[in-house]
Amino acid sequence: EVRAYLARRMQALGMEVSTRTAALDAEAAKRLAKWSGDASASPPLVSLVGILPGTDRKAPALLLLAHHDSVWGSPGAADDTAGVASALEVVRALKARGPVRRDIVVLLTDGEELGLQGARAFFAGDPLLAHIGAIINMEARGGGGRTTLFQTSRGNGEAVALFARAVERPAGNSLAAFLYSVLPNDTDLSVALKGPWLAYNFAFIGRAGLYHSPKATPERLDQGALQDMGAQVLALSAALDAAPQIPARAPDVAFFDLFGLLTVHYSAWAGWLILAGAALGLGMVARGQAG
Repeated sequence: EVRAYLARRMQALGMEVSTRTAALDAEAAKRLAKWSGDASASPPLVSLVGILPGTDRKAPALLLLAHHDSVWGSPGAADDTAGVASALEVVRALKARGPVRRDIVVLLTDGEELGLQGARAFFAGDPLLAHIGAIINMEARGGGGRTTLFQTSRGNGEAVALFARAVERPAGNSLAAFLYSVLPNDTDLSVALKGPWLAYNFAFIGRAGLYHSPKATPERLDQGALQDMGAQVLALSAALDAAPQIPARAPDVAFFDLFGLLTVHYSAWAGWLILAGAALGLGMVARGQAG
């Protein structure tokens, strides 16, 4: 029923809609059996693909990525219905502004909560992959709070510069990206990051008690967090669509939002200079106090 509803919504937006079917791997089937209490449970994975045609069908496409499944027993209003809703609203808003130049592809994966199953199947060799130029993934690990850019593909210099120009009320920093990189957490984008695509990962993590909770209902979802996700992803999507070329890989940069007003970004070597200067300043203060 969920997939049928989403397919109708995408078709109503003028998208070319198709499905991608795959089988659960053994570990995913085992997890589902544990959740459901049915040892024989092994339904097929069914991911949805929608394409809003652009005026230049040969230009590298933008892929908006979210997952339509949830953990057993949770309505999943945040994780990841917020991402699904944001993707569909971004398509609606882009179309309302006029024809898009690039194809906008929406991939709503199945089985993310069972081990990134739908994403693994798609990025293993889907025919659309050669057409993709950039990816934006939308996730949630809670029920509210600011939506944060917490991960990018490597070589993010030009990617972050585009984000800084495009998003008027940004949230994100490279420290979050570093911390996420050393934690044992994954999203569907983890699979895509092994490929050549420019990529951004957004999520909100406030109201942590609603993460994978039976109480994660639409009524409890922070509407401000949902609006924040949609606004940032829409601005970035519009900029990527309008860009003559998808930003190329460039040396990684450090970045942070300055009170949500703008994004500050600078090269890694500048970051080390700032750190050294701060350490020198602290040393001088400590020396002065000791004297």
